[in-house]
Amino acid sequence: MNSCMFPIFFLSLASGIYSLKCYQTNKETKEMIIVEDDEYVLCSVFPFIRDSRHLVDSVADGLKAEEMDKPFDKFFEDNDHIYSMLSTCMFERYGWPKVWSPKFNSARQVPEVEYTLRCVCNTNLCNSPNSFSSHIHQLMESH
Repeated sequence: MNSCMFPIFFLSLASGIYSLKCYQTNKETKEMIIVEDDEYVLCSVFPFIRDSRHLVDSVADGLKAEEMDKPFDKFFEDNDHIYSMLSTCMFERYGWPKVWSPKFNSARQVPEVEYTLRCVCNTNLCNSPNSFSSHIHQLMESH
């Protein structure tokens, strides 16, 4: 085995050993369950934002590599024994009125601008919508 193949082999072996546990919101019942999956690379949470008209409850889930938006994987790749990215959040704005057209939408009312807070993290059960801020404080104390 050449020297370039060893790290790839080791990472694929290690990824099969480690599975990440994430909270997941049941889409129908809105109940929170714990899911452990070998393919999860990050956990995500969309915390409820007060006065939000689009997200009325917090939502949690796990993310597989193929589901992940590209900026997030870069945040977590430079971890070492001195520096570790534990979680990151993005406050996002979706300008739906700019892309809405009555010709292509059955709804006659122009949608509103949507704001979303999205957070991702890479440790077990780090994405609890009910205690995300508590989790951040716990990370500070343990690292």
